[in-house]
Amino acid sequence: MTRFRISPLVFVFAAVMIYFGNALYLVGYSVAVVMHEMAHAEVARRRGYVLDSIKIMPYGASLTGSFEGVTPKDEFLIAVAGPLCNVGLAVLCIAVWWLAPAAYFFTETFVLCNVFTALTNLLPIFPLDGGRAILAMLSKRLPRQKAYGIVRWFGCAACAFFLFLFVLSLFRGVNFTFALMALFVLSGTLFSDKNSKYQRLYSMAYRSEKIKHGLAVKEIMVADTCTLYALGKMLNGSYYHRFTVVNDRLETVATLTETALENCLIRFPPDTALCALPPDVFDKR
Repeated sequence: MTRFRISPLVFVFAAVMIYFGNALYLVGYSVAVVMHEMAHAEVARRRGYVLDSIKIMPYGASLTGSFEGVTPKDEFLIAVAGPLCNVGLAVLCIAVWWLAPAAYFFTETFVLCNVFTALTNLLPIFPLDGGRAILAMLSKRLPRQKAYGIVRWFGCAACAFFLFLFVLSLFRGVNFTFALMALFVLSGTLFSDKNSKYQRLYSMAYRSEKIKHGLAVKEIMVADTCTLYALGKMLNGSYYHRFTVVNDRLETVATLTETALENCLIRFPPDTALCALPPDVFDKR
């Protein structure tokens, strides 16, 4: 069963909105964010991923669940689903204005909330949807960790920018939205996200489900001096990996499967070299 969680920042955001007399906008944002997240969840479900929890945040939400095998294409589609939902809701309301102009007075705030939510989430900043979409696109051409590092630099720059805007607002009328955005982006930039760092390996149950539709095997040759951590960074969720371990003369000395690697990471420190592993961990075939 999917669990819903609410970030403490949501309550801070709500308190600020109410304090400055923007309760109507708070309602509009609440509905926009919930619909935004429902779109993420529905696309994830349709692409075959199981959700464990949904964490609601001021400008969107975070999904956690069985995403270990997510492809860049699926990751991109899940990321853009939320903003597209908000855009669709805004367009629908505007269309209603043509049929019933009086509806403008009741839906204007809701339209603005959806447009702002969509535009904010499309910023190329992690963990916003725009950052996740860019991460997915970069992952098609770059190693996952390198792509993630590039997106994090975007986050650092954005955090500095929002802080700069907040400081400027102190001289013209305090705008706490900039401060909240800076705090939100900073938390996503500094604190790891287990679903996005992509270092978590498959679970056996998830591989068993994936194999029903076919899972490509990727062969990688590695030196026997490589560490378990180094091999973990080579993993790509679209494949099942088999590592051919060679010595300095490029002679094959052992074969290590991804399942065996997963077990080794549980049994041994991540900085353990392959040559230091006991013989029983390697493939005997």
